[in-house]
Amino acid sequence: MEEFPGYLVNGLTLGAVYALIAVGYTMVYGIIRLINFAHGEIFMFGTFFGLIMVNKLGLDLGIALLIAMAGCVVIGVLLDWTAYLPLRRGKRVSDLLSTAGIIGMGSVTFGVFLLRQKQELDTPAGGILTALLFAAPAMLFAAAMLETMGLMGRPGRSLESGRMSALITAIGMSLTLQTIAMFIWTPYPYSFSESALPGWLNRRLPGVPVLGKELLVWIAALGLMGVLSLFVTYTRVGKAMRACSQDKDTAALMGINVNRIILLTFAIGSALAAVAGILYAVKVGGNISFRMGYYPGVIAFAAAVLGGIGNMKGACLGGLILGLTQSICSGYISSEYDFAFAFGAMILVILVRPWGLLGKPGAARA
Repeated sequence: MEEFPGYLVNGLTLGAVYALIAVGYTMVYGIIRLINFAHGEIFMFGTFFGLIMVNKLGLDLGIALLIAMAGCVVIGVLLDWTAYLPLRRGKRVSDLLSTAGIIGMGSVTFGVFLLRQKQELDTPAGGILTALLFAAPAMLFAAAMLETMGLMGRPGRSLESGRMSALITAIGMSLTLQTIAMFIWTPYPYSFSESALPGWLNRRLPGVPVLGKELLVWIAALGLMGVLSLFVTYTRVGKAMRACSQDKDTAALMGINVNRIILLTFAIGSALAAVAGILYAVKVGGNISFRMGYYPGVIAFAAAVLGGIGNMKGACLGGLILGLTQSICSGYISSEYDFAFAFGAMILVILVRPWGLLGKPGAARA
């Protein structure tokens, strides 16, 4: 039992990371009943943004977190506007821009990849393509903001799409973001430079088996969850989010801009995923690659289901339970089956409570 405190600390740290990711899943599902399988890739992009800020530009970790959050907010907004909004409602102008933007971003990304393969990225052509790679998302983001404020085009038609269409779209966007990341950063793994990170992250607190980086994860997770809970409970926008979660049609009749609320939900979830990605990479010490968002994303989704998908407190509870299960079972039994233990715990719970631990009976079942 001497190792138990270490397993407990590790489980709580993993659980805090999973909770931050799971909140993004559960917020989006709570409003539009969509499982955003691309959420793990936003987690991955946030980690790469932080890596660039710390390793390449030498910025402080706190500043890198803020910049990564801003970058992932842009990606989350673009993801909703280009992939999911056309499934809810169409505008002639925005539909054309969305299609052109996706094609343009894909073409520019592939061009950068080819120039890197030929080691010609530093040529004038490479500089132009690199500039376009950053300019295209910026222009699409501006267009998304204009569309959301109702300043670009009029409603063109109503689109009826089933959940299967949204699910396939989410999976497709997940694979698309993975491919874009592979083109930009290559398939090889990266890690944060130890010299660029504060030294206290790898020091143990006096008298307890807790490293500074584990304490950072706990403080960041508790702080962000607390702020989010206050925001959703007491602000007008938070009340609008809860109203859209209960009934989007009625909320729209009461004057709430539902698409704007959905866009904000994607932005908040993406910002939390960016923080989770950087903290996760700092904790595990590396292995940052275009595939890094897959397993944490899948476990966070399981945490959202376990806690009662659509319930933020349930997502936090589910994340902690799966993190502890994964850590303790891998320590005492085998680390090769840690994911099996975590998912086994989820299956056992939803067999008894199909709506999740904090979900409500009679609501949409997990």
